[in-house]
Amino acid sequence: MHEGIDLLAELYPRCFCSANRRALKIGVCEEVISQHPEMSRHQIKRLLRKYTQSPKYWLALTGGTPRIDLEGNLAGQVTAADEEDAKRKIAKEAKRTAAKTIEERRAAGQPAAEPVAKCAEQQNPSLDAKTQQPVPAVPPRLGLAGLRAAAQARRARLVAAE
Repeated sequence: MHEGIDLLAELYPRCFCSANRRALKIGVCEEVISQHPEMSRHQIKRLLRKYTQSPKYWLALTGGTPRIDLEGNLAGQVTAADEEDAKRKIAKEAKRTAAKTIEERRAAGQPAAEPVAKCAEQQNPSLDAKTQQPVPAVPPRLGLAGLRAAAQARRARLVAAE
């Protein structure tokens, strides 16, 4: 995957970097295509897709962040809509990765993995798995019925206090 990004970084060192991705100007693909007729349109689009369709690039898309052109000059800003789209893509990729991991474990015949900390907690629930320090007792999480009951009790206390 890095071969394509390395080629882009070689052609445009002020714009492309595999480690620190920056938001690109809208329409940069057409500029690259027009400046490199020796490369196929398909190859250029594939290279730019590898660069822009990754969580590293999506993390760079925060509202107000400047976009850059091929020379590294400012060329617009990332909008809030762009940022929301990037967040959606990051969440979708995280779900896809988690599902793939679960599927691989099922295929290997392993049970769904419990976090290591949870296993350690089951062995000694009074100690934190990472620091081996005592953990304060935490009440269990409330379900919907428990939340409703807590809200009713709070309302009753407020009415009684008035």
